[in-house]
Amino acid sequence: MNELLARKDDDGNVQTLFEHLHNAGELAAGFESRSVVTARMAGLLHDEGKATQTFQNYLLHGDKRRGEVVHAWQGAFTVSDQPVDSPAELLTQEMLELAIANHHGCLPDCISFEGDSPFFDKLSDGNKTEERYHYQEVLSHVPSLDLDVQDNFAQSVAESVELLQTIGASVSRLHSRKQACNSMGFYLGLYGKYMYSRLVDADRLDAARFESRHPYYTPNTPDWAELIRRLETHLGELDTSKPINRIRSRISEDCLKASGRTTGIYRLGVPTGGGKTLASLRFALHHAMKTGKKHIIYVIPYLSITSQTVDVFRSFLDLEDDGSDVLLEHYSSVMKDDEQKEERRRLATERWDNPIIVTTMVQFLETVMSARASKLRKFHNMADSVIIFDEIQALPTNTINLFNEIVSFLSNILDSTILLCSATQPLLEHTARENLLLSDNPDLIGQSDDYAKRLRRTNIIASSKNVTVDELASIIFDKAQENGNCLAIVNLRSEARKLYEKIGSLNETLDDDRRFVVVHLSTSMCGRHRKDRLQELRKMLAKNRPIICLSTQLIEAGVDVSFACVVRAMAGLDSILQAAGRCNRNGESKEPKNVYVYPIADERGLDRLRDIKLGKAITQQLVHMNPDADLMSETMIAEYYRFYLDRQKGEMMDCKMSTGETAYDLLSADWSRRREYENRKKQRYAHVFAQAFRTVSDDFHVIARETTDVVVRYGKAMELIDQLGEEDLATQIRILRQLQDYSVSLFDSEFKTLNENGRIAIANEEFGVRILNEENYNPEYGVVLNADMPLLSM
Repeated sequence: MNELLARKDDDGNVQTLFEHLHNAGELAAGFESRSVVTARMAGLLHDEGKATQTFQNYLLHGDKRRGEVVHAWQGAFTVSDQPVDSPAELLTQEMLELAIANHHGCLPDCISFEGDSPFFDKLSDGNKTEERYHYQEVLSHVPSLDLDVQDNFAQSVAESVELLQTIGASVSRLHSRKQACNSMGFYLGLYGKYMYSRLVDADRLDAARFESRHPYYTPNTPDWAELIRRLETHLGELDTSKPINRIRSRISEDCLKASGRTTGIYRLGVPTGGGKTLASLRFALHHAMKTGKKHIIYVIPYLSITSQTVDVFRSFLDLEDDGSDVLLEHYSSVMKDDEQKEERRRLATERWDNPIIVTTMVQFLETVMSARASKLRKFHNMADSVIIFDEIQALPTNTINLFNEIVSFLSNILDSTILLCSATQPLLEHTARENLLLSDNPDLIGQSDDYAKRLRRTNIIASSKNVTVDELASIIFDKAQENGNCLAIVNLRSEARKLYEKIGSLNETLDDDRRFVVVHLSTSMCGRHRKDRLQELRKMLAKNRPIICLSTQLIEAGVDVSFACVVRAMAGLDSILQAAGRCNRNGESKEPKNVYVYPIADERGLDRLRDIKLGKAITQQLVHMNPDADLMSETMIAEYYRFYLDRQKGEMMDCKMSTGETAYDLLSADWSRRREYENRKKQRYAHVFAQAFRTVSDDFHVIARETTDVVVRYGKAMELIDQLGEEDLATQIRILRQLQDYSVSLFDSEFKTLNENGRIAIANEEFGVRILNEENYNPEYGVVLNADMPLLSM
């Protein structure tokens, strides 16, 4: 062989192995300031296995199929050759082995369900001699590649010593020694993912640079001072003549004052309509500049409010609406997730290097819980960030303990500040595990400020009498006639559709000049469609047009609309209070307006929506026990959350897997599998990592049923798809981001029905983008299973 090569493109351009290994090492080391040598060592060794004649022949002559030539395990073998004697040495070795051996696909289960340890067993000396690895040939080239294995490993161990001290100090704050052990295991697993993320991103980034012929990488460095200047200019232009706007301004000033606090986990409790979005952004920008943070990540529970939040940010920060590098929206993937299919898909996966990222709770949790390289690539960019969780009360109950561990790790180990925002803080620290490490004095706004009373614009009138959907339609129609407009929020999509049809019939009984505009909102619509529909709503409300809007809960949190009357199907008290925030939102009426709550009879569809069903039951219980109580009082909100958390067993908050184990156990110490191993092998399990990364990754879903994203034929979706096949990689990534706004998530059963009937096609082979048949997208309902039958699931 002459010079060893790492890759070759279709035009005959080549990259040497020496260059790729050292590029990846420097990139991984440079992303963050912690574990620099460990990250560099992972980059230097990850493709060491390409130093064989077999790989060079494959690269130059194509005499093997893609994936046939093993080249990831050899770097892990080199790490395993290093002698270890201390916990820090073993941690370093295993962390590097896991990252290097699996950088093309997925982190494994360290202990299988049966009690074996196939990953670590494969690193034994006996396996290294297998012919397919050509390991001795690889080792002969190590000197020429300048990998400096021994010195790098020694320095990496020193970093691991510091890491163990940092984690130990963090978990020592926990009240229970057993919980400290669990959290220690959970943190080590997350740190392993963090190092894996840095390697994967460095490898993909260097490959993308080679393909685009751009030899230099320039980090997307935030200019916080300039963004602050723009925000403060716009805030200074806001009208503060109205009392409600003066209160919003004071809340914003409180957040500005709090921005000088140290890195930690904080809460922002702001009543609905209190200007939380801008106040939290103001805190984040000033805090990021003062503490040297690299990113602001805004995590939103519902797709329905991503566009609104992004529009506010773009407006107040003077950002272009053409995909500026400052702000990234990431809430779905229109690409088929297939690690092995196409190199270009791997290069196009999101890496979250923008200064400001707006995403969803689904994306956030499924990223951290994943073991796949394509999802974990962006994980390391959650470090050194300000991460804001909007409407945190919407956190799925079965993820509470996982969430508490994740954000405590991000704050205490990766130096990110966490801000939990809600009008009704859900008391996450009061679970049995007590594993949310809040900062001292965690509330940005003190209870004594009493903003809730000053911002109160509604009263809740809750009925204990069950009503049918038809009866509720009549109630909504009557309330709309009394008040001029009405927003009705229900728990199920099928209910919203039936109300739409029934109220449409009632509307026909009115004279033309008295009829309402009846609007339907659904998660079956793509984001752009919902955004257009909400803009129409706001314009009609501003002109005092008579409107009845029928929606599921997608409208109740954070959507900036104001109706004269709101009717809510009985649900959790937190949902009811959020719904109330859409009534008299801007104080149009000096007197509080009524929000009417009715339990719908026979809601069998709630059996699939456990959190909503439980919340409904608890609220009904509170109404029955306290018929005259003010449901908006702090006492009733605290009582609701006390009941809610008491009804949940620890196992339920740990996320149970199909194997019968919990995700929490499998990602922490994993005592059950350790015991199974020791019973089976009759020896102690001697490794640091026992996590079942792959099992959790495959089985964890924020939404109970798996979903698939498809692009729908709305707006300029087809124009974007046509452009996708004609552009360079950077432009293709921008187009894929834009296509998010024209996609809908289908449950497996829905996708299967449509696909089997030939209603879904591949619109772009290179990225695996799917598109829905035109007849299956209705302008009123969004996605429909066929032209005559709208989707009737939740």
